[in-house]
Amino acid sequence: MFSYYTCRRLKNNGNEKILYRYKEFKIKKEEINAQADKIVLIVRPSMQKDLEYIKDIDGGNLIYSIWDGYLEKSSTKKFIDYLTNRNFALHKIHTSGHADIGSLQELAEALNPQAIVPIHTFAAEIYKDIFRFPVMEVDDGEEVALE
Repeated sequence: MFSYYTCRRLKNNGNEKILYRYKEFKIKKEEINAQADKIVLIVRPSMQKDLEYIKDIDGGNLIYSIWDGYLEKSSTKKFIDYLTNRNFALHKIHTSGHADIGSLQELAEALNPQAIVPIHTFAAEIYKDIFRFPVMEVDDGEEVALE
């Protein structure tokens, strides 16, 4: 299914041809209505308007698998409320894409980097004790140039 906002963004950024490249794989909202019991969709709050056009779905399972802190965002709350009001059962099943320290060390050894730049962490200061490679701590938005 092509969401409205994704289509608009692709078109506005001059990438409309991507939509046509995947046209044969598109499933229409009418098809989802007709086969709702066989469909799995990855959704996000910005897709609520799209889901409103899928009228025959009354119930299902919503698997929430990202950080619980996002549940405090008003857009997420609104979206969850919208789906639970349509009789969707909310299942919180956290899946992490975060690697443990041993896996990060193994990756660093395999890559042999010039430097490691910690991102998306609360403990950047300990990286210099964990890795044998230079560690560069930078602020969000700061550009880094390696030679």
